[in-house]
This record gives sequence, structure tokens and C-alpha cells, in this order.
Amino acid sequence: MLLLLSHSDTDLLSARAAGGPVEYRFANPSRLPLADLPALLDGTDLVVVRLLGGVRSWQEGLDAIRAAGKPVVVLSGEQAPDAQLMEASTVPVGVATEAHAYLAHGGPANLEQLARFLSDTVLLTGHGFEAPAAAPTWGPLERVAKDTDGPTVAVLYYRAHHMSGNTAFVDALCGAIEDAGARALPLYVASLRAPRRS
Repeated sequence: MLLLLSHSDTDLLSARAAGGPVEYRFANPSRLPLADLPALLDGTDLVVVRLLGGVRSWQEGLDAIRAAGKPVVVLSGEQAPDAQLMEASTVPVGVATEAHAYLAHGGPANLEQLARFLSDTVLLTGHGFEAPAAAPTWGPLERVAKDTDGPTVAVLYYRAHHMSGNTAFVDALCGAIEDAGARALPLYVASLRAPRRS
């Protein structure tokens, strides 16, 4: 059993949808009372913590996990790895770096392979695993559009929502745009900070 504690709810949605021989237990540390942590740790073999912010953003939780004696992988919730957070891990930095790649690419398939990877490399189980599968940095949401001839309105949303299948809100927004007479163009993007150069 792998415990995933992530500030990113899309990670949790992907873990819920992941298949494979290694089961997930998951929670968001920002909504997790510290008193509930021991029950989540009970019966788990390894813990992955993905934080927005540094170690101090959830120091008490990390201390409690270490005190429980569980192997822990501590990672950044951002796309780029964070060396300080990885140093808080009890696994080798190479394992933490590879674990970050699975989460940065996201989606249920990568979360399944993450669980297999950590189970094999840390717990020596022998399930077998694949490398992280890269996802496009941007793309359209496949949906049945209403036929309208008004102006086109782009709807940008994060790729993490797309990868986790959390797109019902995008479809609803596009439907409202179409009901108002415009054409909706829903596009997922990896980041709104750095435009893609061609």
C-alpha cells in the first residue's frame, strides 16, 4: 500500500483512477488534521509527499511520517524538481527524481507506473514498471461542440486537470459559452507562465 499526500487534488484524482498491483491511499495534507495521519500510515509500506512550498509548509506531518519509520519520498508540487524537498526524503535522490517525473507528467497511467516503480525500487517487490510517459504540453479537449457561428472564445485550463480526467467543469463552461452564441475552444496547457515557443 502506497500513501500519497499531495497538495494537488489532480494527483489524488489520478491515484484514485490508477490501476495495477499496488494500491493507493491518498489525502491532501492541507485538509488533513495531523491527528488523522497515524490511521493513514497504518498498513502503508511507503509514503509520497508532494508539497507546494518548502519543507516548513508541512514540517509536523513530515516529522510524524519519519517517526513512524516509513520510507518517504518528498517532492515539489511544481513541474520543476526541488532539491531541498528531495533531500527530506529517506530514499536515494535518484529515486526521488524519477518519482517526481511520474507526477510531473501526471495522469492515472503514470501514477500506476509510479506505484510500481517505487514498490520495485524501494520495497523490492518485482512488479515491473515503465518509464514516465510524457504528455503533450498543450492540446484540445475532445468534446461534441454545439453548432454556433459567433466569435471563438478560448478556454484555457491546466493540463493536470486534463490528465486526471477532471474536465467536467471545462465542458460545462464551454456549453455556457455556446448557449450564449459563441464558439468554445477548450485547450489544456502545462503552464500559463511560460508560453510555448515554436
